[in-house]
Amino acid sequence: MLANKLNYGDTIGVVGVSNSSKFLNRYDDFFRAEELLKNKGFKIKRAKNVLEDYYGSAGTREQKAEELMNMFKDDEVKAIVCLTGGETCNTFIELLDEEEIKKHPKIVVGYSDITVLLHAIYKKTGLVTFSGPNFVCFGTEYGEEQYKIFEEAFVNKNLDKFNFGHKVIIRDGKTEGKIIGTNLGCMMYLLGTEYLAEMQDTILFIESYRTSPNECQRRFAHLKQLGIFDKVKGIVVGYNYDLQKNGNLYPQMEDILKEYTKDYTFPIIKCNDFGHEIVNSIIPIGGTVKINSNEVKIIGEFLNSTKSS
Repeated sequence: MLANKLNYGDTIGVVGVSNSSKFLNRYDDFFRAEELLKNKGFKIKRAKNVLEDYYGSAGTREQKAEELMNMFKDDEVKAIVCLTGGETCNTFIELLDEEEIKKHPKIVVGYSDITVLLHAIYKKTGLVTFSGPNFVCFGTEYGEEQYKIFEEAFVNKNLDKFNFGHKVIIRDGKTEGKIIGTNLGCMMYLLGTEYLAEMQDTILFIESYRTSPNECQRRFAHLKQLGIFDKVKGIVVGYNYDLQKNGNLYPQMEDILKEYTKDYTFPIIKCNDFGHEIVNSIIPIGGTVKINSNEVKIIGEFLNSTKSS
């Protein structure tokens, strides 16, 4: 199931589904982001909970579910951009109305903890969701650059911008499959639940924020023990903030991954196109990607074409 593309003049809904702006000290980023997107020709509709704070979260679990569903049901809203990431996105996903989402398929975009929501919606409804910028990202020093990628994907229906970064081949190979990811730790919250997307014949996109070489070992051992590596057809490793911010001081995620998957032949590609504290490419969760040596290319349709009503 595909959402419709964006058009200039459309309304973008912003909703808090994880941590609050207050907890993360992101109020200024929020207002700058709102101004930038308005200046680009879009209307902004705030969910009622978008500036709320409930123990560091953007409202109670009931508030988050209600406001997100209101955005889906609101015909004026053409895309939903999640406020920010954090730790609490998994607290309300069982409260979502899957049938209503199917009736009103829309662009849903965010990253980090929002990975949980993207997986849950895709798994339960079949709607392709999008790993990409959270709303506050448009209020940062790289907001303009991030907007250009957002515009290219959602207005112009072009994901060529995904290839702006330098790719490194960790293990060569050719394959294609459905995209699943992107924040590894948040995705693993869903292991053993009904909200984890089917992993068979997928290309796994992974990145992390706060992590360490030991944590990478623990996570990869867990995935191997669960048989996840038996199912995937390839892995793309993004930007891992704590491991990369100081250069190569620490062993890198891709090096540890190669060791833990040495019994497999699927390709592994390293890039810096998605992750924390950087400009993020738009990655369709449930879309199809083709890997050919160091080329990672999104193929097929990921949005419907529509004109503004």
